[in-house]
Amino acid sequence: MPNVSHDTLHGFLPGRPKALNRALDLLGLGIPPGVTTETLPTDASSAPKMFTRQMDSVLRVVRPDGRDPFILLVEAQTGIETKKETSWPYYVAYLRDRYKLEVLLLVLCVDTATAAWAARPLHTGLGRPTQVTVPHVLGPANVPRVSRTQDASADLDFAAFCLWIHSNDPDIEGILTVMGEALAQDTDREARDDLAGLIEDGLGSEHARKIWRNLMETLFTPRRGTIVGDARLAGQEEGREEGREEGRVAGKAEQLLRLVERRGFSLTEETRQRVTTCTDMPLLDLWFDRAIDATTLDEVFAIPSSTDRVPAPAQSPEHTAAPRQGLTDLRSSAN
Repeated sequence: MPNVSHDTLHGFLPGRPKALNRALDLLGLGIPPGVTTETLPTDASSAPKMFTRQMDSVLRVVRPDGRDPFILLVEAQTGIETKKETSWPYYVAYLRDRYKLEVLLLVLCVDTATAAWAARPLHTGLGRPTQVTVPHVLGPANVPRVSRTQDASADLDFAAFCLWIHSNDPDIEGILTVMGEALAQDTDREARDDLAGLIEDGLGSEHARKIWRNLMETLFTPRRGTIVGDARLAGQEEGREEGREEGRVAGKAEQLLRLVERRGFSLTEETRQRVTTCTDMPLLDLWFDRAIDATTLDEVFAIPSSTDRVPAPAQSPEHTAAPRQGLTDLRSSAN
């Protein structure tokens, strides 16, 4: 069942080609380093309004050696689901027919029992099989367990991926400690904090998440009682409310992009930037609501009219005198 940890597991590698290359190396396919990727729609529905079929992550992978690109379907499995025994062959056939490229099905599993189940060939037919689907599987048995800080520091993204695969390991505290120490050495504070948040999202158990939060407080939070620590904490307190609002806006923009892609729409870079740079929460809410039922992108991003029901921006008392810009300007121009 899709959830935050499930979505993080399958959605992490597609945006990180270097870590993806290392994961593919574990399969022994001989794909050289330096691949580039393009994210493709994940809707495999033949009749979207009647029956929805949603894949996890789909990529067009271009090899640096000039050989034909291929389609990579990444499915995250945190448990055994017998319905996937019919869904996966369908997905592979659908993608092969749609893109006319070879299709690689990669299943990511966080426990050995699920990995063993997922690796079984799936046969369709009577007598001699008409179709055979053999998933490639990455799980605790063939993904390295990163147990040294220097190894994690050498490739933080790949180390995070390995951590999730081993998230049910009895020594998860030791694995998380190694990762935390490696992150603490990263001088890019913004990237470090982003990855720390993603790691928490990808952990399926509350026990592991609690360990990780405690590590983050120990390793990353400045101590009170020192001049530098008190100054940093004071600054954090002043910027906390502003950060929360920015986080809400960024989260809504990310949800909107994900919904649009799940609906099968192709986004231009200009439209993507329009969403990610928008700071008007009511406008983002309006776009999101439209995207649920829209049949074209023009319907989603049309200028708001007087008939649109747009939620008013939530403002604290001290900010009520300062009207927010963006949607108000658009309304004026529309009228």
